[in-house]
Amino acid sequence: MKTLALLATSTLLLTACGGSKFESMSDYDLSEKYGRCLDRKPTAPGHATACENMRKECERRKKELGTYICRTH
Repeated sequence: MKTLALLATSTLLLTACGGSKFESMSDYDLSEKYGRCLDRKPTAPGHATACENMRKECERRKKELGTYICRTH
């Protein structure tokens, strides 16, 4: 039982430490997907979370590249 709990905990920690799936997305694709989020204004928790994660990735790229690749409104 302890082994199973340790394995489950390790898996969760490794998954949580992995990079965002949006990090590997091209600037164009990220911009398009985030634009759709802005247009649709999702209320479902999963969709809203995904949109928030895309916004964070847009902000990260802005700091890294010095230019904002995503729409703001």
